[in-house]
Amino acid sequence: MVVGVSNAPVNLGKSIVQNLDRFKFEGPVYCVGKDGGYLGDRKIYPTIEDVDAAPDLAVFLIPARFIPDAIDACGRKGIRYAVIETAGFTEYGDEGRTLEDQLRQAAGAWNIRFVGPNCISIINLENGLVLPFVPFNPEGTKKGDISLAAQSGGIIVDSVRLLSLENLGFNKLISMGNKLDLNENDFLDYLVSDPGSHIIGLYLENIVDGRRLMNSAYQSDKPIIILKGNIGDASRTIARFHTAALAGDDTVADAAFRQAGLIRVSNMQEMMDNFKIFSLPPMRGPRLGLLCRSGGQGVILADAAHRHGLEVSQFSDDFYAFVKKEVRAGVIRLTNPLDLGDIFNLKIHIDIMERALQEKTVDGLVFSHAYVADSEVHASEGLISAARDLSLEYRKPVVVTVVPRKREWFSMKEAADFPVFTEADSAVRALINSYRYFTTRQLPGRHLKKIPLLEKPDDRSAKSFSRLLGPGETYDLLASVGLPVAEYQIVKDAQEGVKAADAIGYPVAVKIAAPDVLHKTEEKGVKLGIADPVELKRAIVDMNGNEFLIQKMAAPGREVIVGGKQDNEFGPVILFGLGGIFVEVMKDVALRVAPIEDNDAEDMIADIRGSRLLDGFRGHPPADKAALKRCLVTISRLLYDHPEITNLDINPMIVGDSGTGCVIVDAKIEVSG
Repeated sequence: MVVGVSNAPVNLGKSIVQNLDRFKFEGPVYCVGKDGGYLGDRKIYPTIEDVDAAPDLAVFLIPARFIPDAIDACGRKGIRYAVIETAGFTEYGDEGRTLEDQLRQAAGAWNIRFVGPNCISIINLENGLVLPFVPFNPEGTKKGDISLAAQSGGIIVDSVRLLSLENLGFNKLISMGNKLDLNENDFLDYLVSDPGSHIIGLYLENIVDGRRLMNSAYQSDKPIIILKGNIGDASRTIARFHTAALAGDDTVADAAFRQAGLIRVSNMQEMMDNFKIFSLPPMRGPRLGLLCRSGGQGVILADAAHRHGLEVSQFSDDFYAFVKKEVRAGVIRLTNPLDLGDIFNLKIHIDIMERALQEKTVDGLVFSHAYVADSEVHASEGLISAARDLSLEYRKPVVVTVVPRKREWFSMKEAADFPVFTEADSAVRALINSYRYFTTRQLPGRHLKKIPLLEKPDDRSAKSFSRLLGPGETYDLLASVGLPVAEYQIVKDAQEGVKAADAIGYPVAVKIAAPDVLHKTEEKGVKLGIADPVELKRAIVDMNGNEFLIQKMAAPGREVIVGGKQDNEFGPVILFGLGGIFVEVMKDVALRVAPIEDNDAEDMIADIRGSRLLDGFRGHPPADKAALKRCLVTISRLLYDHPEITNLDINPMIVGDSGTGCVIVDAKIEVSG
């Protein structure tokens, strides 16, 4: 049932019905419009109540103010599913928010599930359910196994055109709109289970429940390519915690996507490139065979492989002997990349492609092809077709790059049901995603893990106030979960300080014990390496504070930072990096959604560029990474178990040599309530 149909020349409801007819939707279609009449042979019913059936789905394109009552009418009629294409809700301010509340209430009363509002709806090429108010034509679409859910209707329109230009077929396209009811997690769960969808794309501007999204990705045996827009860092103004500055919103999202095995892209063309690569057999190893028709192409191919982390494979002597038999002038250098510019018979190029795929050292093949004469146009189309057949036969990805002339652009792209690239770098960048996906999803013993959901994710970002814990509260909390905290006491004056230092044992550090003094070094609120009572008394007098922290000096070691925060989309996250004053300058950190396990902690340590400093460097013994891993796991669990912790900085934690453990010497915790 389409609500909002008339015979007016520019009526958008009419366009929905016409789309259904063009794509041969076989189910009954009922039209509703206040003026009644007919649309072709179909009667236009003046009201929903007048329709003499209870359709499975209602599609609305009427003014927003009428939507809640229309949903209520659907409920009375027994309709339980709706698509609301109408705009004019929260995107228009407070009045729209009131309408959304009314809509949610009406739908909830009848248990109606709906898409939207403010969307262009759904395209399903399997059954012809094409519901956008934008006219589409079957000649501009091709049925395939790619499905995409997008928060923007414009992205859906662009995707239809880009998929057609790339000779790619799609299965289902979903415009989510405001996600007032059904959201990206509902659609992703559906597409993961959908037999017709083998490759999934997502375009999101915000994430309703990041943990559910991650777990849906964990459960998928299909590649999921995600383009996340709206990447402004909402935390960039928070400077008092290193973690808040380093773990901005998009940085957290990026880490979460990698943790869940989602493939992130930065633009629509990159998404199309990955759709093309994942249409090929998987890249099961890192070694590329590279073929080209000029030296310059070879250099670009080799640079692309190096840039994106793939290896240039070593061809065997037998392979080179095979090639050498076909060389006319003997000017080809037998290397990888292999320049075939001296061979003008493209059938021989096909033979060389096949022989390269037979090499055990080749996991994938890229051929930068260039045709140089009209006589090679047909042969080039045959080469593309042969590349498809060889790729399927040898179960290895074969990528052909070619820049056609204008008049042959579409004939080259449509030479076979096979993706063609125009340049090497984008192809290789997508190939590395295929390789990473295979190694994390398909290899025995390699798997991703689910993470616990939050009971009420919305509640964790809706706290009424926040405060900083005092040093005593902070260290007591850390020690209570088994974390190694340097021995300390809180004192009020120099006399108490001397007694505390005598009990703790010199050397000690003294710090102002005021929670509002966050960067004590900058405020001259810390003095390290105090060796005797005289020096201690002088330091306390100079600081001129009300309370002081007397702390045992830790033995020398590697300084690291461990941080955490509550992210609005993913909940608690943990951060790790080399510590000290340069952490924000270097920004060499690793992030994970908490809680983590031992192998996650090990990966975090390995992720940072400075990890070699923990392995033993230039004669230094290795650090106690086992103790560091235990601390990371414990801190991640603390963050998950205590959602009131909104920010946490442990900087530095001193990691001793192997077997000597770690010790926390400075920490800040912010809590909300």
